[in-house]
Amino acid sequence: DMNVLSNQLNLLPACLPTPHPSSPNFISRFRADVVQLVESSNTHKHSDTCYKYYNANRGDKKSCRMRMPRKLVPISTIDPYTGHISMRRSDSWINNFNEYIISACRSNMDIKFIWTGNDAKALVYYITDYVTKMSLSFHDTFSLVQKSITSLQNPNNQLDKENVIEKSRKLVLRCYNTLASQQELSGVQVASYLMNWDDHYTTHKFQGLYLIQTERFLQTELNEMRAKQNLEIASH
Repeated sequence: DMNVLSNQLNLLPACLPTPHPSSPNFISRFRADVVQLVESSNTHKHSDTCYKYYNANRGDKKSCRMRMPRKLVPISTIDPYTGHISMRRSDSWINNFNEYIISACRSNMDIKFIWTGNDAKALVYYITDYVTKMSLSFHDTFSLVQKSITSLQNPNNQLDKENVIEKSRKLVLRCYNTLASQQELSGVQVASYLMNWDDHYTTHKFQGLYLIQTERFLQTELNEMRAKQNLEIASH
């Protein structure tokens, strides 16, 4: 037991197990666990990320984009006119947290109660912007595409004998492979791939729709219909 305790003391609080509710002295252990997590993971420290968009040449004011340090609030209050809730804050460097969530997830967090319509709209905008943002900037994308085009124009690539369709196919494929090789992958994506897990989950079972076969079928039907119309016109 002493060896286990010694090993746990050397681990980061985020790597330690969440105290079990049935364990002796759970309340005191739980509080100590939350304090450790907050001090190690949820206390803000300035880094280059804080000043990611700071530009001295534009005369920008150098301020942390995480809005740290934050204003101390002696007591929690509710504005009766706007409904804005100001929670008590005794430390200007600690992000907002819920003790039960942070103990269960064991990671940093910045929780906020969504009360007003403006906050709700800001949340929707933030989530939408976050999940749809490109991992590559436009100028990086253009540079990679230019690199692909240049490589295909290399005299060593024997493309002169190929037709336009084949050249176009190779160009698109080369651009796609170049961009795909530079895409960032999250830890969740990599783990799911290595564990051979599904990449999506649904509540219902859907029938697969193969667009290429559908397109070929429709094109064939269209060609036959046109041929029949041409025969009818020719017969008259």
